Amino acid sequence: MRELYEKICAGEDLRANLIELKRQLKIQENREDFREICGDDHDVIMKCLVDDDPKVRKNAAAILGALKVQESVDVLMDAYREEETRFVRPDYVSALSELDCVPYLQEFHARLDELCSMDAAEDETKHVQAEIAALRELILKKEGIKKHPFTGYNRTNEVLLTTLPAFRGLLTADLPFQKKERPDGIVLSVGDMDLVSECRYWQEMLFVISLSGKIPAQAETVAAALTQSDLMEILNKNHSGREPFYFRVGVTGAVSREERSALAKQAGAAIGQAFSGSLLNSPSHYEVEIRLSADREGMLTPYLKLFTLPDNRFCYRRYHVAAGLRPFIAAGLIGLAKPYLKESAQVLDPFCGVGTLLIERRYAGPVRSAYGIDTFGEAIEKARRNAQIAGMPVNYINRNFFDFTHDYLFDEIITDMPDPAGDRAETDALYHAFFEKSAGLLAERGRIFCYTKEAGLLKKHLRLSGQFRLLKEFPVLEKSKTGFFIMERKG
Repeated sequence: MRELYEKICAGEDLRANLIELKRQLKIQENREDFREICGDDHDVIMKCLVDDDPKVRKNAAAILGALKVQESVDVLMDAYREEETRFVRPDYVSALSELDCVPYLQEFHARLDELCSMDAAEDETKHVQAEIAALRELILKKEGIKKHPFTGYNRTNEVLLTTLPAFRGLLTADLPFQKKERPDGIVLSVGDMDLVSECRYWQEMLFVISLSGKIPAQAETVAAALTQSDLMEILNKNHSGREPFYFRVGVTGAVSREERSALAKQAGAAIGQAFSGSLLNSPSHYEVEIRLSADREGMLTPYLKLFTLPDNRFCYRRYHVAAGLRPFIAAGLIGLAKPYLKESAQVLDPFCGVGTLLIERRYAGPVRSAYGIDTFGEAIEKARRNAQIAGMPVNYINRNFFDFTHDYLFDEIITDMPDPAGDRAETDALYHAFFEKSAGLLAERGRIFCYTKEAGLLKKHLRLSGQFRLLKEFPVLEKSKTGFFIMERKG
């Protein structure tokens, strides 16, 4: 990097060396190294903003933004005003968005209005749209976005509630609406959004967009189809306030990561143009996601995800760890366990993580006492904070379950079994020790509620232990042999 800097200082092959420097500065450590190399003197980069080569100017602006060189804000602004090459202008705006440029916001607003009303030549349209997008992102970054208030709580909407197959029955029983099951959840005709918002068994709520059929995975075709749909009707009937709505595009389903990224970018631009200011493409600051779900043939089904509709079901789970159980899964497991739970039980989770299962157990019904154990001290601290937010008393202990003792026996052991990083022998030993230890901590007829990715191993040690009987098995993720088991200690 030092060699690159010296070549730039010498004016040697500026375009190629600036491009390489910009590439290397994507890494945080390299940015720190470069600041030391140049001694926080960025004059040589700023001088490149007046170079005759537009690509030199373009990359110099990007570098100043990446380095967040605040003293360059006025220089960048002057260069932006003077720039006549359209494909360079968005890079000035993107660089300025990384800096404190609030004094220029009024000028950015005026420029945005000018561009939006401009009848650009066909060969300039792409660059004009890129500058418009960059200006909108800058303004939203500095001013924030004011979301439209959601008002459709008592309006009829068709929504897809996604969930795991094991929880579809819970959803169907919990929601008194016309519904039909789907592999990824259930579709409901909802007339009371509060009832849906209280149900804990779904993962995402997606509003169904009415179309005559699925859409080929081509950006222009997607945009054209959506203009003929009820997309804007859904948005306007469920919100107060005027258009526009800020959106992003999300792509899921049977497509590669690269295809998802490309389609999301292309479709976002095409939809923004097709809706003529009613929808504004803003991938970083948005209130709506247009979700494109791809099937195995590559055809798309569109949905709307509204970030204007608050989801407070799991707001207690403010603190989490990477390996933590997702809260809707924890709630679904407790829903499956409900017929087998004991009222006012004494409950233990021997591998509690951040406490999600224990908190969901307390939501399900009265608990006399609840204990959570984990060897990971950070998780225990986060579990205590989550329980405090939920307003639920749980005793969390930073200890190894296999060293744990207690004055009285428990009615229920409920847990998500850990996934050891070691070999199969280590995992096998864990399950053996789990059943032996649990037998000493459970009262007669006490029950174990166990979520595991090792269904075969659990069944093996359940049989070898001889101290428990299997009451119920729920396949949860059949491909990965993940299941939920309910077992009872023999009398």
